[in-house]
Amino acid sequence: MNSTFKFKLLQTLNKKNGNKGFTLIELLVVVIIIGVLAAIALPNLLGQIAKGRQAEARTHLGTVNRAQQAYRLEQGNFGLFTAAAGSVSTGDLPVSIEPQYYNYTGPTATSTTSALTNASAIGAFNDDIRDYSAAVSQDNAGVVRTIICEAANPTAGVAAAITAATCTTGTRVR
Repeated sequence: MNSTFKFKLLQTLNKKNGNKGFTLIELLVVVIIIGVLAAIALPNLLGQIAKGRQAEARTHLGTVNRAQQAYRLEQGNFGLFTAAAGSVSTGDLPVSIEPQYYNYTGPTATSTTSALTNASAIGAFNDDIRDYSAAVSQDNAGVVRTIICEAANPTAGVAAAITAATCTTGTRVR
């Protein structure tokens, strides 16, 4: 190779190496785009977390309602039930749940006609997740009614009507 060609080749390679990298403007545009996408996605993500935590109450209350029906069929009355967050449930029912986000209070005395169980969010989640109420009843004709009610918002109360299988406050969970 002649020296002129070597010199021009080295000059071209030097120029290419000097143009590598991103400008400050390009980096700022990327950061702004990522920030906008995060601002759009974050509220949706937080809502999904609350829905996942609330699924605990709906699942457990459905389990308790079914267990109450089985207990009523076998024993002739609805059973006692309670469960605190972080501990295993206690009472007459043939189920065992260990809640994380809710405290469950059920009937404190046995009844042949109905049972009401409430799920209240524990202190750390009072303003984030909704409370629930569930009822199961059986009338003289043997008709069994069950319902699970959800509070309108995390700070509102909720109550299920035992005999009519309706929500006195809140909305019915489908």
